[in-house]
Amino acid sequence: MSERKNNQGSFLGIILILIGLLFLIDTFTNWNFSRLLGEWWPLIFVVIAIIKFQNQERGSGLIFLIIGGLLLLLTNDVIGWHSVWRLWPLILVFIGISLIFKGRRRNWGLINDATHDTDFIHSNAIFGGAVHTITSQNFKGGEAMALFGGVELDLRDAKLSSEGCKINATAIFGAGELIVPDDWKVVVKGTPLFGAVDNKSRGKGGDPTKEIELHCTVIFGGLEIR
Repeated sequence: MSERKNNQGSFLGIILILIGLLFLIDTFTNWNFSRLLGEWWPLIFVVIAIIKFQNQERGSGLIFLIIGGLLLLLTNDVIGWHSVWRLWPLILVFIGISLIFKGRRRNWGLINDATHDTDFIHSNAIFGGAVHTITSQNFKGGEAMALFGGVELDLRDAKLSSEGCKINATAIFGAGELIVPDDWKVVVKGTPLFGAVDNKSRGKGGDPTKEIELHCTVIFGGLEIR
């Protein structure tokens, strides 16, 4: 896990160095990098998609890839903003592809209330809600995504794995809620974009077996931990 984090940090570091050098070139030459950036800034979403795929977050990675591709078409005048509404069938295509390639453990749906005793949770709510009560006594984490919907994970009846617990949470125009016991600590990693993350967990992390590592991506949405 640490090697993967180092690789991601190096990758992001290289991207920042390149952007900084390009801005310097723009400052001291006649090359208009600002105009170029105005046309190609959606590549940021593509970079995020690549990082998501590296983290095995295929669902949210695919969403970022689609958003980045769509914005690239818009900023480069391939299509107009007035034509975006005509692309709504892509939502159905995305859901169909996801259903084909999803594993049996994954849960997709408009309304989904379930109890899970497995060590991993995989839940995606699209234009609806998903509520899960986790009862696993060796919970290791998983993925949860809310796209124009909401996902609630209740871990009050669960116990964390001694190997550690990592949850990847994505909320895009949606909301997520994570409920944990009072003595658990949730370490939040990630920066919301036009969204908010509210961590109300009370644990102080004295016991390493009661700590969750939450990697979150929030865009025009919200995530609450309590």
